Amino acid sequence: MLLTLNIFPLLQAQSAKLKAQIAEWDRNLALRYGNRYHQIKQQLEGAKTWYTQTKSAAQNSGTIPLEQKQTEAHDRFAEAGAVAARKEAVIKQQLKDLWHSIRNR
Repeated sequence: MLLTLNIFPLLQAQSAKLKAQIAEWDRNLALRYGNRYHQIKQQLEGAKTWYTQTKSAAQNSGTIPLEQKQTEAHDRFAEAGAVAARKEAVIKQQLKDLWHSIRNR
């Protein structure tokens, strides 16, 4: 004989209890911290919105933002390395010219 329990009503009751507890905490924090608490809540909502938008944009584009940033950083470092190498070559040539001019005096 199988004993089946319908846990859905239990989960609903627990969910309602947790929602009431969260609402009470929200009220208590608002009373205790006032405007600062509301500002932090707004910042948190903004962060959630940004995260959702970034996540959906990444899923739609097929790229991962971290990989994209790493690629951009790699490209910038590669360009900086190329610029440094060109400047190094110019400085070496100037030193060679200076050395030859001193030596040929």
